[in-house]
Amino acid sequence: MKRNIFFMILGCMLLFTSCLKSGLDEIENSNLCAISSVTMEYRWIVQNVNGYDQMSRQQMTLSNNVPDENNEIRFTVTVPAASSSFPADVRNAVTLDGLYMITVISPAAKIKPLDGAPELGLPGAFAIGRDYQYEVTAANGDKAVYHIVIESLIQ
Repeated sequence: MKRNIFFMILGCMLLFTSCLKSGLDEIENSNLCAISSVTMEYRWIVQNVNGYDQMSRQQMTLSNNVPDENNEIRFTVTVPAASSSFPADVRNAVTLDGLYMITVISPAAKIKPLDGAPELGLPGAFAIGRDYQYEVTAANGDKAVYHIVIESLIQ
C-alpha cells in the first residue's frame, strides 16, 4: 500500500511540472508602453431561439484609430448601416453614452484612465470634443499618456 502511494505521489509530481525552461519571450523588463489601436462597439441583449439572453455587439467605424506622434487619437465615430445582425431599432438607439472603448496596448503593459476618463471595456459616457487621457505603463515602469478625442458621431 505504501508503495502504491509513493508511486502515485511521484506520478503527480511529474504530471504537474513543466519542462519549458527556455525559449520564452523576455518581456518582463519591456519598456514598451503604447496604444497601437482603438475600437468602439455597441452592445445589446437579444433572446436567442431557445429564449435565453445573448449579448450582441456591433463595431463602430472610426475615421482614425491609431495615435499620432503626439500620442493623440482623434476620430469620428460612424454608426454602421442597419443589417440583419444590427437591426434598425438598435442602430437608432446608439449614442456616445454607452459605447464600449477597447484598446490594443503593448505586451505586458497596463492601462488606466486619468481625470475621469471612462474605464475601458465598460460602457462609457463619452462626449464630443472632450480630451480623454489614458496612462499606459510598461513592464519596467516607463509611462506614456495618450489623449483620445471623439470629434463627432455620425448616425
